[in-house]
Amino acid sequence: MIRFVFAFSVTLLAVSPVLAQPVKDVPTAKHSADDPEIIVRSLYSAAVDGDALPMTQRLESLFLMERDYLEAKGYPFDRLDFDWIVNGQDALITELAIETMEVPMRDYGDEAVDQFDRKIVTASFKNFDSPTMIRYYWVRERSGWKLDDVIGYGEGRGIWTLSLLLAYGD
Repeated sequence: MIRFVFAFSVTLLAVSPVLAQPVKDVPTAKHSADDPEIIVRSLYSAAVDGDALPMTQRLESLFLMERDYLEAKGYPFDRLDFDWIVNGQDALITELAIETMEVPMRDYGDEAVDQFDRKIVTASFKNFDSPTMIRYYWVRERSGWKLDDVIGYGEGRGIWTLSLLLAYGD
């Protein structure tokens, strides 16, 4: 079901008139978790599907809980009533700029936590001339980089956090 959610999001991008900067290095299954910036760039070029977006167990479980909630209630649509990659229903992306900020490791006194690196990849763009910014929060785990959360900023929808929308709704 998670593949359906991401495939649906990327399908929206593929059928929408998305004008994004060309991506020179598109992730493949071999190195999809090696560089979060490449993965995010690929999302906006519609060159990858949801399988190339590895998630932490926490975020993945929230998508699974959302799926279970929908099935139990018999709802045909989930609480994410927009494509969170573009912060809207439709997309006409222009002026795409992507920046990566490395977040220094912190010493929590626990080797299992201390070794993880963190990155924040920010995609800034205009969607139908509406300024939008999406921040992707990444954690490097033993198996590679995993998306841990997403925060979106833009006109009309305000500020939202993907994990909170999945856990509590809009």
